[in-house]
Order: sequence, then C-alpha cells, then structure tokens
Amino acid sequence: MSITFGELTTHTQEELFLKVTNMFDKPELAKKFHRNSIRYKYAIAIQRLRMEAGLTQIQLGQRMNVPQSSIARWENGGTNITVETLEKIALAVNKELSITFR
Repeated sequence: MSITFGELTTHTQEELFLKVTNMFDKPELAKKFHRNSIRYKYAIAIQRLRMEAGLTQIQLGQRMNVPQSSIARWENGGTNITVETLEKIALAVNKELSITFR
C-alpha cells in the first residue's frame, strides 16, 4: 500500500517488514507490528506534507478547524486516522489524496 498526497508518496517497505516479522515467534506479535507500522507510515506522510507546505502544526490545525494537539497525535502515530481526516488534511494543503493497495 502507498499513500499519496499530490506529489508526496510514502511506500511500504515489504522486505523490512518480512525481516522484522520473522523475528517474532508468535504470529499475533507480527500482526500487531504490521498494524502499528502502517499507522507510523501515515504519521510520517502527514508530517512531511505539512512541512513541505511550510505550515506549523498550529497553522494546519487552524486550516482544518482542529486543535494543534490533534495534529501532533496524527504526526506521532498516537492515534488511528480515518480516510475522512486524510481527505481534510489534503484539502487543507491543496493536495489530492490517493490511497493505493499493492
């Protein structure tokens, strides 16, 4: 899966995922790692997008009508994020959201 905001794309790193999951002796731990790694990929993409737009967390929050603390949580992977929220982020920085499964 890749996440694209306009020209900015983050790609999964399947080789790294396979190496790390092979280190887990229990399948449920590997699944938990995978779920969290996806959340952090979103977080990295959001932070990069905001910074490329030249915005602070406060400024992005103002454009989205959400508190700065929400932006911080999204950027540190501290919460699950909805597609609706991703769309709002994209609109706030004049980008198009595209989600691709590979």
